Amino acid sequence: MEELKNIAPNLSKMKKENPFGTPKHYFDDFSARMQMQIEAEKHVANNKEFKIINLLKPALGLAASFAIIFMLVYIPIKTFIPEDQVIETTASTNFSDRQMHSILEELDETSFFALLENDDNDETFSDDDLLAYVSSNFNAYEIFEYTEE
Repeated sequence: MEELKNIAPNLSKMKKENPFGTPKHYFDDFSARMQMQIEAEKHVANNKEFKIINLLKPALGLAASFAIIFMLVYIPIKTFIPEDQVIETTASTNFSDRQMHSILEELDETSFFALLENDDNDETFSDDDLLAYVSSNFNAYEIFEYTEE
């Protein structure tokens, strides 16, 4: 103890009591206050109604985020790529597809076999080529119908 007086004289003069404590008469009505708080929490829990907006909040948040992302991507693309260029590109590809489709529609079976028998072409058709053409231009019912005859 003498050593403490030499090192810290102010610390040695302090009382050795617990500085922490409870207010007087704190525990006299503690159970009543606790019971009131528990009942208040039960009352709040019972009055909380089930609202549909609570269910829709996550879905609305997702929809809003997708809309924002869409707008962040769509608006810059719309401004930087002219619409005329997009229409011109699709029109040129569709025209060639339409033209090829009309040629294939006009070709019937007899002209197809005539082309196969014609030796003017140096190209030869294999069985796989014939199978690919027939399967792409005729359905199973038409193929079965012609094999029956």
